Amino acid sequence: MLNILSYDQLSHPQRRLVHRLLRTTPSSPSSFSYPPIEHQQWTIWHEDHVQATLGFHVFEHTVQLLNASYTDLQAFQILAHHVHLQALSFSPRHIDVQIIPPNDFGFITTWNALGYSLSCEQFRLIGLTRGRPVSVQFKPLSLRNRQLFLTIRNDAIRYSDFLFPYDAIHLDYLVDQGVLPYLVYDKNTVVGTLLIEQHKQVVRLLEITCLPQLKNQGYGRRILDTFQMKLHKKNILSFEVYCFSTHQEALRLYQPTTFCDIQIFSNWHRYSCEPVSLTT
Repeated sequence: MLNILSYDQLSHPQRRLVHRLLRTTPSSPSSFSYPPIEHQQWTIWHEDHVQATLGFHVFEHTVQLLNASYTDLQAFQILAHHVHLQALSFSPRHIDVQIIPPNDFGFITTWNALGYSLSCEQFRLIGLTRGRPVSVQFKPLSLRNRQLFLTIRNDAIRYSDFLFPYDAIHLDYLVDQGVLPYLVYDKNTVVGTLLIEQHKQVVRLLEITCLPQLKNQGYGRRILDTFQMKLHKKNILSFEVYCFSTHQEALRLYQPTTFCDIQIFSNWHRYSCEPVSLTT
């Protein structure tokens, strides 16, 4: 008999089994990851074996499903239906879920059966570092400027469909995972934020943001040029960056002369909770 339990109902040995199961799933970029929230992470068990786990994070108008992994597809489908209903109870405008790898048949069939449809492709681009002109400055996160970082970053992404506001807890989690946050300055004026992740010689540019009132003034290109120069000086030859198909401004920033490869990293599927308006 299958038994559905929330994470906060589990014993410590059971939690270890859930973490082991999650480690079998390909990880997404750190800017989109959250630690399991005890009362919003669900599991399904057969006797003493965890067969699937799935959680979600609630934002102002949306819910994002995450931390999905399974060993038994039928059990996962039962759990997905349960978690989907839990997410609906928060009355979001829509529910989003990221599928990694993008063509995972088990995940796709599960979410399609519940009414989710493809809303966005996420690309991984491999960029080349070059001797670009440095025209902005990066200031690392500190206790003194962390609230400023959150304010600037959350203001910059408030119109994004797939980037969500951070709070202090999430920012601390990212730092614990090895992410390096920076404030971006043009002389003495803060213009945006930057998130970078580095493991040995592999560098991942997670996010560039710019204040809304400064859009279309060339800051995205200036930030990217400065970033490339800093890596070039360290003899790092390439880096990864992720971009959504819906972010046309960002895609124009990542020009073919700078990037040597592009791959579909994941697909996002969406369940719309708002009624479709009919016009006559």
